[in-house]
Amino acid sequence: MTENDKREKIIAAAYQVLAEKGYDQASTKEIARAAGVAQGLINYYFPSKDLLFAEVIRAESERYCESLSFLQSKGREKLSEESLKEALEVPKSRAVNDPSWIRLRYELFALGMRNPAVSESLKTTLAGKREHLTRLIGEIAHLPEEQARPLASILHVVFDGLGFQKLSDPAFDYEGAYDTLAAMLDSYLKTLHKS
Repeated sequence: MTENDKREKIIAAAYQVLAEKGYDQASTKEIARAAGVAQGLINYYFPSKDLLFAEVIRAESERYCESLSFLQSKGREKLSEESLKEALEVPKSRAVNDPSWIRLRYELFALGMRNPAVSESLKTTLAGKREHLTRLIGEIAHLPEEQARPLASILHVVFDGLGFQKLSDPAFDYEGAYDTLAAMLDSYLKTLHKS
């Protein structure tokens, strides 16, 4: 097993343990057991639990961005409210199919606010996700970067916020919120393309 394989195995195990237990209850001993490695190996790759946690979020964010790549084919279609709803299914499904992801993201946000070492990693991860969304929006909506970039920033926050509300309040109208978001995007993009 290569060094990179060991590192990836630790990150995958950490995700499982963190998703199940949350940051405060997860221990590196338990992560080592789940990864099938010595606890010292975790400390070798990640000097602190905080940095391991930040790496888990970075890796998951990268995988999430890769899961959106199918949307590039949407750029060849004429955008409509229906095609926007279809495109929004990916971020919408995260809170439904993988609620632990949303919980972990909010734990990282809180950790990043109080730990300078994690803050830098968080900033880099968020910037990478915004960049990815900027490119996708540019391709799908045929927008120049100066219009796609602020829209990507807004959507990034909306996706996180709607997921948080879904997890926090079972009665929250998650479907209705995403339907409204699709209608708002459709209207906004039509306005941009007229000018």
